[in-house]
Amino acid sequence: MEAVFYSQARNNLRELINKVCDDFNEYIITTKDDKRAVLISYDEYSAMKETMYLLSSKNNRDRLLESIAQIDNLQFLQKEIDL
Repeated sequence: MEAVFYSQARNNLRELINKVCDDFNEYIITTKDDKRAVLISYDEYSAMKETMYLLSSKNNRDRLLESIAQIDNLQFLQKEIDL
């Protein structure tokens, strides 16, 4: 993840937005008083929020982790669905 100063980000905002959306880059934007923010694409942000929501419930988190373990251990049924 690359860091850029606020003034650089302001002067190159269109380019940075294109890079985060097209190339999945991420940027840390810093200020003189050491405040920091991260610039990411909306799609990446949405995916992170969805993941946080799915993992926020202990029951849901446990079921998801159990399902992942079953897939890793090849303990699943594969079915064809006619559409």
